[in-house]
Amino acid sequence: MTIKAVVLFSEGLDSSLAVKLMQEQGVEVVAINFIMPFSHENKHKKKKNITIQRAEELKIKLKLYKAEKEYLQIVKNPRYGYGKNLNPCIACRIWMLEKAKELMKELDAGFIVSGEVLGQRPMSQKRYALKIIEKESGLEGLIVRPLSAKLLDPSIPEKEGWIEREKLFDISGRSRTRQFALAKRFKITNYDNPAGGCLLTESYFSLKTKDLIKSNMFNMNNIHLIKKGRYFSVSNSFKLVVGRDKQENEELMALAGEGDLILKSEVKGPIAIGRGELEDEYIRTALEIIAYYCKGQENNFKVKFSIFPGEEKDAVVKDKMTKERLSKYRVKSSNI
Repeated sequence: MTIKAVVLFSEGLDSSLAVKLMQEQGVEVVAINFIMPFSHENKHKKKKNITIQRAEELKIKLKLYKAEKEYLQIVKNPRYGYGKNLNPCIACRIWMLEKAKELMKELDAGFIVSGEVLGQRPMSQKRYALKIIEKESGLEGLIVRPLSAKLLDPSIPEKEGWIEREKLFDISGRSRTRQFALAKRFKITNYDNPAGGCLLTESYFSLKTKDLIKSNMFNMNNIHLIKKGRYFSVSNSFKLVVGRDKQENEELMALAGEGDLILKSEVKGPIAIGRGELEDEYIRTALEIIAYYCKGQENNFKVKFSIFPGEEKDAVVKDKMTKERLSKYRVKSSNI
């Protein structure tokens, strides 16, 4: 009888090695990959393509699962708290495994496979965290971590003889030497380093996200917006994002939605998107902020603005905003 398992799969090396180690023991593997809202967008498309390509090379079926609204609740109220910044790593892992468990039942698979390495991640891959994650996901004894299995309690698949424990490994820590050796053995090339990639592990992005949560503006549309440009919290109900280059200006325009304030300078400068309550005071502040980033003249800036998708209007900003005033609207740990 063929044993089937669901593997948590990514573009990284470790999950590919986990697949190979299971295939070596005759296990049929189906992969699940999570498309997360807090990944780096400039890398995301590349990673998605690599993940699909890797699954094809390994000859495994791949299911892509898009995490959106329900995942935002985990970020707002994570079981077991946050890491160094706003990263809810333990709750995130539990959520992923719960989704993998649903797929496991749907496919009548026997267990879950993960490429996790004991001690590689500071929050979710410590021994105590792995036990919590297994228990909370309802998968005690049903998660096989082939790269570190010999350092962990035997899983049910090992006890039942579905797989051989002797053919698994005892890798731990952040060193990659043994994984590289395995990659050479399995002829796996073109793999990424385990660099995380979650924006919630970054301090400044976490501050912006906290500000959205505090302002009750935490939703998918706004998350996509704050991944671009410079972020300003003009008020609790109005946020402004200013492009840093031509590409970001174009990306911001593509994200403009109904009711958004769009600002364009007539001299060399950025495009900005304002979102939230459009009070006159907030619009004036937004005009002064975009003027700050315009090059050339020192005063009487001409700025075109519109409420999307309405017609453009002209405004004259007499003076640039000062650097001191500008810092008032930057999110900081002290005012969140």
